[in-house]
This record gives sequence, C-alpha cells and structure tokens, in this order.
Amino acid sequence: MRYINSCAFIFCLFILNAFHFSLYAEEVEKKKEHNSGIGFYIDQDMFVPFSNEDRDYTMGFAVEFFWAKEKGLYPLDGLVKTAGEWLGIEKSDEDIVYSFMLGTLAYTPDDLSDSQPIYNDRPYSSLIYLSNKRVLTDGKNALAAEVLLGLIGSKLPGEFQAGFHSMYREAFDLEPTDDPVEPKGWRHQISDGGELTLRLRLTNSRVQEKLSIPKKLDVTTTMGLSLGFQTNANLGFAIRAGKLRSPFWSLPYDPVNRGNFVPSKAEDEWYFWTAFNARFVAYDALLQGQFRHSEVTFNYDEIEHVVYDGGIGLTLGFDESQLTISANMKSADLKILPRKQIWGGINYMYYF
Repeated sequence: MRYINSCAFIFCLFILNAFHFSLYAEEVEKKKEHNSGIGFYIDQDMFVPFSNEDRDYTMGFAVEFFWAKEKGLYPLDGLVKTAGEWLGIEKSDEDIVYSFMLGTLAYTPDDLSDSQPIYNDRPYSSLIYLSNKRVLTDGKNALAAEVLLGLIGSKLPGEFQAGFHSMYREAFDLEPTDDPVEPKGWRHQISDGGELTLRLRLTNSRVQEKLSIPKKLDVTTTMGLSLGFQTNANLGFAIRAGKLRSPFWSLPYDPVNRGNFVPSKAEDEWYFWTAFNARFVAYDALLQGQFRHSEVTFNYDEIEHVVYDGGIGLTLGFDESQLTISANMKSADLKILPRKQIWGGINYMYYF
C-alpha cells in the first residue's frame, strides 16, 4: 500500500510539474512573440546634413504604446469594423492592431530672431496630441483609422525649442547670436495660449501583388481622408525592398506628423523603403487658424491646395527592437513661399 501511495504521490508530482512546465513553456513562447512594445520617434531638420534651415516643420517628437488585439475592445473598434465591411475587409490576421501615441509638432517662420509678428512667412504653430490608432487587415488590404485629440497653441513646444537651441549653442561654445538662435516670436503663434482640436483619419492601403515579390519586395498604394483641424484627401504609394518579414502596412513613414503607421510585431528583417503622397488640402488650422483669434493667419486663397510629401529610409528589425533612419521632404504650404521643407527622422521601437 505504501508503495502504491508513493507511486501515486510521485505520479501526481510528475503531472503537476509537467503542467507547470507546459505553462512556463507557453509563457516563454508568448514572450518570444514580442507583440507589444513602445516606440520613440524624433523628427528634426538638423538630422539632414547641409539642409538645416530651421524653419517650417522644424521638429516633432512622439512616444507610442502598442499591443496585441486580444487585450480588449477600444473606441475605434466599431468605426474600423464598419468601414472594413464597406471595403470588403472582414477579418484581421495580424497581431498588432492598437496603439496610443503622445506627440508634439512645431512649425516656425524663417526668421526666428524677430520678436514682432511676421506677416509674409508661415506663422508659428504647434500641436500637442494624444491619438488612438487601429488597423484592420486581411493580408492584402489594410484599413488604418486614427482619432486625435490635441491642443493647438501651447507654450511648451516653443519653450522646448528655445531650450534645445540653448543646449546646442552651449555644447559647441557658440554665441547667443549664432545659429540656432533663440526663437522670439512664439507669442504670435496660432491660437496662442491653447485651444482644443480634433482630427479623424482613415487610410486604405493595398499591396500590389503583381508588382511584388514575397518577402523581398512589396509595392503598396494608399488613399486616405482626414477630417478636422487638418481636412484633406491623399493618394500615394510606397515601396519596400530587402529581407521583408513585417506586413506591408507597417512601413515607418512619417509616424509623428501625418503617417498611417502602426507597428507590427518584432521581426528579424531589414529593408530600404521610399514613400510618396499627393495631398489635396481643404483646410489647415496650423496655417489658417481655428476659433480663437490669431495674429498671423492665411486665408483659403493663400494656401497651397495640392501638397506633395515623400521620404526614403532604412529599417533594421531585430528580435526585440527596430531602428529606422529616414530623410523626408514636403512641398510648399503657402503660395507666397515656394520653398520645400526637409527634415530627418530617427525611430526606435522596443518590443516586450
């Protein structure tokens, strides 16, 4: 009897240990998937050598938190699913479909040393925002949706720019009058003092299978609609070439500003990419102002209604991280200033 009891006891221990090991192995396997994480994105015109002019879109920064679809339901679910049904997208077979991003943007005129309102250049303007993004895809088509709640006219971006310029001058032992100078006109920015704003964006992307080579090359076409403080429609395309493992819709183009980027799960990959958009602009509060009075604004007839933007970059993906370096360009926003904008981007994502 003791022998039987001992065997039964050992057998129970074996079953418990096996069960515990299976749970542990499952947990390790889940961890290996690395399908949640955090991203850090920085845009700066200083990142592109020989082209730093410190004007127009001069800087941007964002932190993005992303996670797997099985975590729960979120505000965009109903909207994305309904729009997906219209487009014939009935299911999602990707792991990362949700994200929240906290970011800031800053735009300035050319002459930062002038403390008076500048009426013949783009106005100072800024945005601090929180956005919620969602992707629905069937592997060939992808619908990305974003709801953004923001604050135009905060003093923080101007103070951040002034502090960054000051640290740069100190680091290189420059005089206060040397570039980059202290920006003195932020009190004339759009909606100075702060004003709430909102934007909804929908983007539909489709991989062109006839032009693509699985895991080596993909060509994607996009069309999108933006409603709110920036109201426009856009058409574009993107190309990736290299060792491709992530889905076509996860191209890390312009994530801080107006890109439709949502991260995919961690992959061991590398690729070169390029992207291009033509944007048909109806309204831009960062140029035309919103509800509050602003000292410097431009009316509908003075802004460009067809604006082009594009970028090139290199993306390196690893088991637990991804790094992207890019150079970006945008055509003029105002008819009186036919000049292009150039800035660099550094994006880093860590997966857990």
